[in-house]
Amino acid sequence: MAVLLNQTSNLRARLELARRLSDGSRTPAALEMRLWVERYRKPQFVPLLEVPRATLLDMDLIQFLQSLEELFDGRRQDAALEASVDPAIGLRFAGGPEAYLVELGVDLLNVLEPLGGMSGERGSDLVLYRFLVNKRAALAFCASLIEEFGEFPTDPSRVDPGEPS
Repeated sequence: MAVLLNQTSNLRARLELARRLSDGSRTPAALEMRLWVERYRKPQFVPLLEVPRATLLDMDLIQFLQSLEELFDGRRQDAALEASVDPAIGLRFAGGPEAYLVELGVDLLNVLEPLGGMSGERGSDLVLYRFLVNKRAALAFCASLIEEFGEFPTDPSRVDPGEPS
């Protein structure tokens, strides 16, 4: 799980790559991800928001990781993760080199509908979290994301095809 802790250590975002949804042989390679936003309330972190399921294409994640590397090297000014299939979550880093502004946007459609039975249009109810992180926290988040991504094979020949239906 990749954890991003803000500079004052009172807010964190946790992103987990849960499982492989597609191996890329018939549809684009995709992962299921989960996201939590939590705030610190003594003596522990308590949840503010949970997105239990969102789809993330491998290519979207790869492009984000490449953009982060360029941001950390000073070759670009921002890096953004925006899922092209299920745009429920957007994550953007800007600034540098010692601190970064993080903007985390979440479409509440996937959160409100299961809880209250409310239906709505995609993009009509959004929440935005903005916070600062230091370079060390940003690098640790990136390293955790790379490590977690490595646990899911992207080569279709290495993916278990499962039982025939």
